[in-house]
Amino acid sequence: MIEARTPLRRRLGRMAIGLALACSAAAAFAQQGYPSRPIRVVVPYPPGGNTDIIARDVMKELSARLGQPVVIDNKPGANSILGTDIVAKASADGYTLGVVIGAYANNGALYRNLPYRAGDLVPVSQLTRTSLVLVTARPGTASLADLVHAAGDPAAPLSFASSGVGSAAHLLGERTARATGMKAVLHVPYKGTADAAADLVSGRVGFMFDAISAMGPQIQAGKLKALAVTGQDRSPLLPDVPSMKELGHPELVAYAWAGVLAPAHTPPAIVERLAGELSAVLKDPALRAKLAAISTEAVGSTPAGFARFLAEEQKVNVDLIRTLGISLD
Repeated sequence: MIEARTPLRRRLGRMAIGLALACSAAAAFAQQGYPSRPIRVVVPYPPGGNTDIIARDVMKELSARLGQPVVIDNKPGANSILGTDIVAKASADGYTLGVVIGAYANNGALYRNLPYRAGDLVPVSQLTRTSLVLVTARPGTASLADLVHAAGDPAAPLSFASSGVGSAAHLLGERTARATGMKAVLHVPYKGTADAAADLVSGRVGFMFDAISAMGPQIQAGKLKALAVTGQDRSPLLPDVPSMKELGHPELVAYAWAGVLAPAHTPPAIVERLAGELSAVLKDPALRAKLAAISTEAVGSTPAGFARFLAEEQKVNVDLIRTLGISLD
Protein backbone atom coordinates (compact mmCIF):
# COMPACT_ATOMS: atom_id res chain seq x y z
CA MET A 1 0.00 0.00 0.00
CA ILE A 2 2.83 2.37 0.79
CA GLU A 3 4.56 1.74 -2.55
CA ALA A 4 1.28 2.28 -4.42
CA ARG A 5 0.73 5.70 -2.82
CA THR A 6 4.25 7.06 -3.27
CA PRO A 7 4.01 7.97 -6.97
CA LEU A 8 0.73 9.77 -6.34
CA ARG A 9 2.31 11.79 -3.58
CA ARG A 10 5.17 12.70 -5.87
CA ARG A 11 2.84 13.73 -8.65
CA LEU A 12 0.79 15.87 -6.25
CA GLY A 13 3.95 17.41 -4.90
CA ARG A 14 5.17 18.28 -8.39
CA MET A 15 1.77 19.76 -9.21
CA ALA A 16 1.84 21.91 -6.05
CA ILE A 17 5.35 23.16 -6.84
CA GLY A 18 4.34 23.94 -10.40
CA LEU A 19 1.25 25.80 -9.26
CA ALA A 20 3.27 27.82 -6.76
CA LEU A 21 5.82 28.74 -9.43
CA ALA A 22 3.08 29.74 -11.84
CA CYS A 23 1.40 31.92 -9.21
CA SER A 24 4.75 33.48 -8.31
CA ALA A 25 5.48 34.25 -11.95
CA ALA A 26 2.01 35.76 -12.43
CA ALA A 27 2.42 37.91 -9.31
CA ALA A 28 5.86 39.08 -10.47
CA PHE A 29 4.47 39.99 -13.89
CA ALA A 30 1.58 41.92 -12.29
CA GLN A 31 3.95 43.83 -10.02
CA GLN A 32 6.26 44.77 -12.90
CA GLY A 33 3.32 46.32 -14.74
CA TYR A 34 1.87 48.02 -11.67
CA PRO A 35 -0.02 50.27 -11.88
CA SER A 36 -1.69 49.73 -15.23
CA ARG A 37 -5.02 51.38 -14.37
CA PRO A 38 -6.48 53.96 -11.92
CA ILE A 39 -6.02 53.49 -8.17
CA ARG A 40 -8.92 54.11 -5.81
CA VAL A 41 -8.15 55.70 -2.43
CA VAL A 42 -10.99 55.48 0.08
CA VAL A 43 -11.12 58.38 2.55
CA PRO A 44 -13.57 57.48 5.35
CA TYR A 45 -14.41 61.12 6.05
CA PRO A 46 -16.42 63.82 4.22
CA PRO A 47 -14.90 66.07 1.56
CA GLY A 48 -13.38 69.33 2.74
CA GLY A 49 -11.99 68.25 6.12
CA ASN A 50 -8.29 68.10 7.00
CA THR A 51 -8.03 64.37 6.25
CA ASP A 52 -9.61 64.83 2.84
CA ILE A 53 -7.39 67.84 2.05
CA ILE A 54 -4.24 65.95 3.02
CA ALA A 55 -5.28 62.90 0.99
CA ARG A 56 -6.04 64.94 -2.12
CA ASP A 57 -2.80 66.93 -1.95
CA VAL A 58 -0.68 63.81 -1.48
CA MET A 59 -2.49 61.60 -3.98
CA LYS A 60 -2.33 64.25 -6.69
CA GLU A 61 1.45 64.07 -6.51
CA LEU A 62 1.42 60.27 -6.26
CA SER A 63 -0.64 60.12 -9.45
CA ALA A 64 1.98 62.18 -11.26
CA ARG A 65 4.76 59.83 -10.15
CA LEU A 66 2.89 56.62 -11.01
CA GLY A 67 1.49 57.86 -14.31
CA GLN A 68 -2.03 56.72 -13.47
CA PRO A 69 -5.07 58.50 -11.99
CA VAL A 70 -5.40 58.20 -8.22
CA VAL A 71 -9.06 58.77 -7.44
CA ILE A 72 -10.29 59.88 -4.00
CA ASP A 73 -13.51 58.15 -2.92
CA ASN A 74 -15.07 59.70 0.21
CA LYS A 75 -16.99 57.11 2.24
CA PRO A 76 -17.77 58.71 5.63
CA GLY A 77 -19.67 56.98 8.38
CA ALA A 78 -19.51 55.12 11.70
CA ASN A 79 -16.31 56.75 12.98
CA SER A 80 -14.43 55.76 9.79
CA ILE A 81 -15.52 52.10 10.04
CA LEU A 82 -17.63 52.13 6.86
CA GLY A 83 -14.82 53.29 4.58
CA THR A 84 -12.17 51.17 6.27
CA ASP A 85 -14.32 48.07 5.84
CA ILE A 86 -14.58 48.74 2.11
CA VAL A 87 -10.78 48.66 1.89
CA ALA A 88 -10.51 45.56 4.08
CA LYS A 89 -12.84 43.65 1.73
CA ALA A 90 -11.34 44.93 -1.54
CA SER A 91 -9.18 42.88 -3.90
CA ALA A 92 -5.60 42.70 -2.67
CA ASP A 93 -4.08 43.94 -5.91
CA GLY A 94 -2.88 47.43 -5.02
CA TYR A 95 -5.76 49.18 -6.77
CA THR A 96 -7.76 49.97 -3.63
CA LEU A 97 -6.10 51.77 -0.73
CA GLY A 98 -7.45 53.52 2.35
CA VAL A 99 -6.49 56.61 4.31
CA VAL A 100 -6.87 56.30 8.09
CA ILE A 101 -6.30 58.53 11.11
CA GLY A 102 -6.15 58.00 14.88
CA ALA A 103 -9.66 56.56 15.05
CA TYR A 104 -8.44 53.47 13.20
CA ALA A 105 -5.92 52.65 15.93
CA ASN A 106 -8.58 53.00 18.65
CA ASN A 107 -11.65 51.45 17.04
CA GLY A 108 -10.62 47.91 17.87
CA ALA A 109 -10.94 48.78 21.57
CA LEU A 110 -13.96 51.06 21.24
CA TYR A 111 -16.13 48.61 19.27
CA ARG A 112 -16.68 44.95 20.14
CA ASN A 113 -18.06 43.98 16.73
CA LEU A 114 -16.09 45.58 13.93
CA PRO A 115 -16.92 44.22 10.46
CA TYR A 116 -13.21 43.68 9.78
CA ARG A 117 -10.23 42.39 11.74
CA ALA A 118 -6.87 44.08 12.23
CA GLY A 119 -5.30 41.35 10.09
CA ASP A 120 -7.51 42.29 7.13
CA LEU A 121 -5.35 45.36 6.44
CA VAL A 122 -1.63 46.02 6.12
CA PRO A 123 0.26 49.28 6.76
CA VAL A 124 1.74 51.05 3.75
CA SER A 125 3.01 54.41 5.03
CA GLN A 126 2.35 57.12 7.56
CA LEU A 127 1.67 60.27 5.56
CA THR A 128 1.58 63.11 8.08
CA ARG A 129 1.46 64.17 11.70
CA THR A 130 -0.17 67.27 13.12
CA SER A 131 0.64 68.91 16.44
CA LEU A 132 -2.33 69.83 18.61
CA VAL A 133 -2.72 72.80 20.91
CA LEU A 134 -4.17 72.99 24.42
CA VAL A 135 -6.43 76.03 24.66
CA THR A 136 -8.63 77.73 27.26
CA ALA A 137 -10.67 80.89 27.71
CA ARG A 138 -10.60 80.80 31.51
CA PRO A 139 -9.74 84.23 32.98
CA GLY A 140 -6.39 84.26 34.74
CA THR A 141 -5.25 80.96 33.20
CA ALA A 142 -1.95 81.73 31.49
CA SER A 143 -0.10 78.41 31.79
CA LEU A 144 -0.51 74.66 32.10
CA ALA A 145 0.27 75.00 35.81
CA ASP A 146 -2.64 77.43 36.18
CA LEU A 147 -4.95 74.94 34.46
CA VAL A 148 -3.83 72.10 36.73
CA HIS A 149 -4.46 74.30 39.77
CA ALA A 150 -7.96 75.08 38.48
CA ALA A 151 -8.69 71.35 38.38
CA GLY A 152 -7.82 70.84 42.03
CA ASP A 153 -11.27 71.01 43.64
CA PRO A 154 -13.30 67.76 43.45
CA ALA A 155 -16.42 69.74 44.33
CA ALA A 156 -16.01 71.89 41.20
CA PRO A 157 -14.45 69.75 38.44
CA LEU A 158 -12.90 71.49 35.47
CA SER A 159 -14.67 70.53 32.27
CA PHE A 160 -12.99 69.82 28.96
CA ALA A 161 -14.50 69.48 25.49
CA SER A 162 -13.93 67.02 22.66
CA SER A 163 -15.55 66.02 19.40
CA GLY A 164 -16.95 62.88 20.99
CA VAL A 165 -16.46 60.01 23.43
CA GLY A 166 -13.39 58.00 22.48
CA SER A 167 -12.07 60.69 20.13
CA ALA A 168 -8.39 61.60 20.09
CA ALA A 169 -9.12 64.87 21.91
CA HIS A 170 -11.08 63.02 24.61
CA LEU A 171 -8.32 60.50 25.23
CA LEU A 172 -5.63 63.17 25.23
CA GLY A 173 -7.62 65.21 27.75
CA GLU A 174 -7.84 62.19 30.05
CA ARG A 175 -4.14 61.45 29.62
CA THR A 176 -3.30 65.05 30.45
CA ALA A 177 -5.39 64.98 33.61
CA ARG A 178 -3.59 61.87 34.82
CA ALA A 179 -0.08 62.96 33.83
CA THR A 180 -0.29 66.46 35.34
CA GLY A 181 -2.12 65.50 38.54
CA MET A 182 -5.43 67.20 37.82
CA LYS A 183 -7.71 66.03 40.62
CA ALA A 184 -11.10 66.85 39.13
CA VAL A 185 -11.99 66.95 35.44
CA LEU A 186 -15.25 66.38 33.62
CA HIS A 187 -15.40 65.37 29.97
CA VAL A 188 -18.09 67.07 27.86
CA PRO A 189 -18.50 65.36 24.46
CA TYR A 190 -19.83 67.22 21.43
CA LYS A 191 -20.90 66.01 18.00
CA GLY A 192 -18.15 68.04 16.36
CA THR A 193 -15.42 70.54 17.02
CA ALA A 194 -17.38 73.64 15.92
CA ASP A 195 -19.91 73.48 18.77
CA ALA A 196 -17.18 72.50 21.22
CA ALA A 197 -15.03 75.48 20.21
CA ALA A 198 -18.01 77.85 20.54
CA ASP A 199 -18.67 76.73 24.11
CA LEU A 200 -14.97 76.89 24.88
CA VAL A 201 -14.75 80.52 23.74
CA SER A 202 -17.86 81.41 25.76
CA GLY A 203 -16.39 79.81 28.88
CA ARG A 204 -18.95 77.00 29.20
CA VAL A 205 -16.10 74.46 29.17
CA GLY A 206 -12.65 74.85 30.62
CA PHE A 207 -10.19 73.54 28.04
CA MET A 208 -9.79 71.60 24.83
CA PHE A 209 -7.21 70.05 22.47
CA ASP A 210 -7.49 70.61 18.72
CA ALA A 211 -5.37 71.21 15.63
CA ILE A 212 -3.46 74.49 15.56
CA SER A 213 -5.03 75.33 12.20
CA ALA A 214 -8.52 75.02 13.72
CA MET A 215 -7.80 77.05 16.85
CA GLY A 216 -5.43 79.58 15.28
CA PRO A 217 -7.97 82.29 14.39
CA GLN A 218 -9.42 82.38 17.93
CA ILE A 219 -5.92 82.41 19.41
CA GLN A 220 -4.84 85.26 17.14
CA ALA A 221 -8.03 87.17 17.99
CA GLY A 222 -7.33 86.82 21.71
CA LYS A 223 -10.46 84.76 22.33
CA LEU A 224 -8.44 81.71 23.40
CA LYS A 225 -5.17 81.30 25.25
CA ALA A 226 -2.76 78.66 23.95
CA LEU A 227 -1.09 76.90 26.89
CA ALA A 228 0.95 74.16 25.20
CA VAL A 229 1.45 72.30 21.95
CA THR A 230 1.70 68.52 21.85
CA GLY A 231 4.49 68.08 19.30
CA GLN A 232 8.09 67.26 20.12
CA ASP A 233 8.98 70.92 19.61
CA ARG A 234 7.31 74.31 19.48
CA SER A 235 5.20 74.97 16.43
CA PRO A 236 6.41 77.56 13.89
CA LEU A 237 2.81 78.81 13.85
CA LEU A 238 2.87 79.39 17.65
CA PRO A 239 6.53 80.08 18.43
CA ASP A 240 5.80 81.55 21.87
CA VAL A 241 3.84 78.52 23.11
CA PRO A 242 5.84 75.80 24.93
CA SER A 243 5.63 72.13 24.04
CA MET A 244 4.39 69.52 26.50
CA LYS A 245 7.88 67.98 26.42
CA GLU A 246 9.39 71.35 27.30
CA LEU A 247 6.97 71.60 30.23
CA GLY A 248 8.21 68.30 31.63
CA HIS A 249 5.65 65.94 30.11
CA PRO A 250 7.26 63.96 27.26
CA GLU A 251 4.59 61.29 27.78
CA LEU A 252 2.06 63.79 26.43
CA VAL A 253 3.78 64.27 23.09
CA ALA A 254 0.97 63.41 20.68
CA TYR A 255 -0.12 64.06 17.14
CA ALA A 256 -3.13 63.79 14.94
CA TRP A 257 -1.93 61.72 11.99
CA ALA A 258 -2.88 60.20 8.68
CA GLY A 259 -1.62 57.06 6.96
CA VAL A 260 -2.32 54.62 4.14
CA LEU A 261 -3.41 50.99 4.45
CA ALA A 262 -3.94 48.27 1.86
CA PRO A 263 -5.98 45.05 1.93
CA ALA A 264 -4.16 42.12 3.51
CA HIS A 265 -2.26 39.90 1.06
CA THR A 266 -1.49 42.80 -1.25
CA PRO A 267 1.82 41.69 -2.83
CA PRO A 268 4.70 42.96 -0.65
CA ALA A 269 6.48 44.35 -3.71
CA ILE A 270 3.48 46.57 -4.45
CA VAL A 271 3.23 47.72 -0.83
CA GLU A 272 6.93 48.59 -0.81
CA ARG A 273 6.63 50.37 -4.15
CA LEU A 274 3.75 52.49 -2.87
CA ALA A 275 5.59 53.30 0.35
CA GLY A 276 8.67 54.38 -1.58
CA GLU A 277 6.68 56.56 -3.96
CA LEU A 278 4.77 58.18 -1.09
CA SER A 279 8.01 58.86 0.75
CA ALA A 280 9.38 60.58 -2.35
CA VAL A 281 6.18 62.61 -2.76
CA LEU A 282 6.33 63.77 0.85
CA LYS A 283 9.88 65.08 0.41
CA ASP A 284 8.71 67.61 -2.19
CA PRO A 285 9.31 71.14 -0.81
CA ALA A 286 6.14 72.57 -2.37
CA LEU A 287 3.94 69.86 -0.84
CA ARG A 288 5.67 70.18 2.53
CA ALA A 289 5.03 73.93 2.50
CA LYS A 290 1.37 73.37 1.62
CA LEU A 291 0.99 70.94 4.51
CA ALA A 292 2.87 73.25 6.90
CA ALA A 293 0.30 75.94 6.18
CA ILE A 294 -2.30 73.75 7.94
CA SER A 295 0.17 72.95 10.77
CA THR A 296 0.84 69.50 9.35
CA GLU A 297 4.24 67.82 9.00
CA ALA A 298 5.03 65.40 6.16
CA VAL A 299 6.32 61.99 7.34
CA GLY A 300 6.56 59.23 4.71
CA SER A 301 7.49 55.99 6.48
CA THR A 302 8.21 52.39 5.52
CA PRO A 303 5.48 49.77 6.01
CA ALA A 304 7.42 48.41 8.99
CA GLY A 305 7.82 51.88 10.46
CA PHE A 306 4.11 52.59 10.14
CA ALA A 307 3.32 49.22 11.74
CA ARG A 308 5.49 50.12 14.75
CA PHE A 309 3.81 53.52 15.01
CA LEU A 310 0.33 51.94 14.97
CA ALA A 311 1.36 49.47 17.68
CA GLU A 312 2.58 52.31 19.90
CA GLU A 313 -0.62 54.32 19.34
CA GLN A 314 -2.76 51.33 20.20
CA LYS A 315 -0.79 50.50 23.34
CA VAL A 316 -1.17 54.00 24.80
CA ASN A 317 -4.83 54.50 23.99
CA VAL A 318 -6.20 50.96 24.33
CA ASP A 319 -5.03 50.73 27.93
CA LEU A 320 -6.72 54.06 28.68
CA ILE A 321 -9.94 53.07 26.88
CA ARG A 322 -10.15 49.93 28.99
CA THR A 323 -9.39 51.85 32.19
CA LEU A 324 -12.19 54.31 31.41
CA GLY A 325 -14.55 51.49 30.40
CA ILE A 326 -15.46 53.17 27.10
CA SER A 327 -17.53 51.21 24.56
CA LEU A 328 -19.29 52.65 21.52
CA ASP A 329 -21.42 49.66 20.56
